Amino acid sequence: MKKILCILCLLLNFTLYAQNIDYNRVILPDNTSDIEFSERLVQLAWSNHPTNQNIRESVEISRLAYKLTKRQWLQNFRISGNLNEFNVDPSRDIANRSQFLPRYNLSLGFNLGDLLLNPLQNKQSKVAIDLSENQVDAAKLAVRKNVLQAYNAYLLEEEIYKINRLAMDNAETNHAIVEESFEQGEETYESYNNSFTNLNQRKITLLRSETSLKNAQLLIEEMIGIPLEEIN
Repeated sequence: MKKILCILCLLLNFTLYAQNIDYNRVILPDNTSDIEFSERLVQLAWSNHPTNQNIRESVEISRLAYKLTKRQWLQNFRISGNLNEFNVDPSRDIANRSQFLPRYNLSLGFNLGDLLLNPLQNKQSKVAIDLSENQVDAAKLAVRKNVLQAYNAYLLEEEIYKINRLAMDNAETNHAIVEESFEQGEETYESYNNSFTNLNQRKITLLRSETSLKNAQLLIEEMIGIPLEEIN
């Protein structure tokens, strides 16, 4: 029995937590100051990428559709009336015809179907707003994950590049020493050739690492819409 109660409490706590997600913390508002560089990247990706702009605008479209639905009944609403010359100027009614006819006539009309269907259409439009807002929240979660993953990959490639850059520098220094010793006859051709081969391998590794770093940077810049160097 205690296990069942514990499970129910955990499920209740999880439900309460899920219902109280602050999506302004998933992607911080633009006016937030003193934030980490990674959070700034998330902000820029959310603000600048056209896909995210489209998702945000879908909410506005849903809200406009709801307003239109609320006023749709006005299309079939009619007001009519008549006002003749004898009502405007009773002195012209010599035969007193206005005493036998309605002096004023006013009527209202509307489509009965609108009265029954419009509430359902309003409810449908409200649901559409909820769906579009849910899409925005889901997009925020996805943007944050994708941007932070891309930034983590960029940081990894940056560290790998630094390591390969250092190894390349050491290989150049070592080869210079071996080359000088070889020219003085203190090293064999085999040693010189091995040093030269190692230097070329280090160059290739460094070039590949540099390319991976640039590609990681391009992926982030595709998300945020501007070069990393321009971020302030």
